[in-house]
Amino acid sequence: MDYSIKSVAVLGAGALGSLYGVWMYRAGFDVTLVARASHVKAIETDGLQVGSSGARESVPIRAVSAPDLVGDVDLLVLACKSFDSREILDTWSGTPTFAFSIQNGVGQSAELVNRYGAAAVGAVSMVGATMSLPGEIQHTFGGATYLGDLATSTTGSAKAIGQALSSGIEVVVTTDIKSMQWSKAVLAVAAMGVVGLTRQRYHKVFLDPGSRAVFLALVREAALVAVADGAELVDLPGPLGVASLLSLDDVEAMLRLEKIGIEMVDSGATNIRVSILQAIDRNRPLEVEAVFTDVISVARLHEVNVPLIENVTRLLNSVNSTIRDDVQ
Repeated sequence: MDYSIKSVAVLGAGALGSLYGVWMYRAGFDVTLVARASHVKAIETDGLQVGSSGARESVPIRAVSAPDLVGDVDLLVLACKSFDSREILDTWSGTPTFAFSIQNGVGQSAELVNRYGAAAVGAVSMVGATMSLPGEIQHTFGGATYLGDLATSTTGSAKAIGQALSSGIEVVVTTDIKSMQWSKAVLAVAAMGVVGLTRQRYHKVFLDPGSRAVFLALVREAALVAVADGAELVDLPGPLGVASLLSLDDVEAMLRLEKIGIEMVDSGATNIRVSILQAIDRNRPLEVEAVFTDVISVARLHEVNVPLIENVTRLLNSVNSTIRDDVQ
C-alpha cells in the first residue's frame, strides 16, 4: 500500500473540521473543505478567518459545498454531525486511501468501516473550536488527536497517518484506541447531558451543586458501560481526567469538580459552550444517538443498567424533536 498522503478532504467542515483543514493546509497538504454553502461563500470571499490566542489570520483554503466536487483523496476526515454522516458520504463518490472521524461517540468509526473497510482507523479529537459566523472560526482549546488501528484496519495505518500529519497536528498514535474513545465518551455523556438540559456554560456545571452531582452520577454510570465493554479508562489531557475522578469517593469527587469550576473562572474560561449548547442556541438537531443512544445499546449488550443515562436521553430526544419540528 502507498502510505504517502498529499490530498485531504474534510467532509462536513464546521468549526472543528475547518480548523483541522487549516492545520493540514499549513503543513503543505492539498486540502478541500466540504461545508455548508454559507460557510463556503464566506471563505471564497475573504478566506477562512481563524482566531487563536488573540491573533487572527485569513487562510485561502479551498472550500466547496457539494461533496461530489471532490474526487479520490489520500485522506478523508469526517467532521460532520454524526446524523449527517450517511447523507454526506452517499453524496461523495470518492475513495480514500485512509479515513478517520473526529466526531463524537464511541461508534464514530462504524460508518467509515462499513464503507471503506481497512482504510478506516479510529480517532479521538481533544481539540476545541467554535464558529462565530460563516467563514469565521475560533480555536478555543488545544489538545492532541489520538489515532489507532481498528481490528479491521490495515496494520500500521494509524502510524502512517500520524507520521504524515505530525508536522501540522499534535498526533498521538495508540495501540488501544478503544480505551481513548471511551475515556472521552464517558465525559461527553456527562457534559452534554447536563449542559443539554440546563443550557449552562461549562464552568457553571461544576459550580452548581445540583449540576455537578448529576454530572458525577452520569460519569459513574457511563464508566460501568465502558469497563464492561473492555475499555481501560485513562486521563486524557485537560483539567478533567476520568480515571482520576473515578478513583475518588463522592465527597472528594464533588470537591474536585467544584475546584475545576473555580479554576475555570480564575483563568477566564467562562465562555466555553459545549457543542450541544451551540446546537441548541442555533436551533439545530442534537447528536443524541451518537453520544447517548450508542452507549445505551452497548450497556444493554453487556446487561449493564443505566437508568440515569436512559432518562437523560429521553429528555434530550424530546428537546431534539422540538428543534426538528421548528426546523421543518
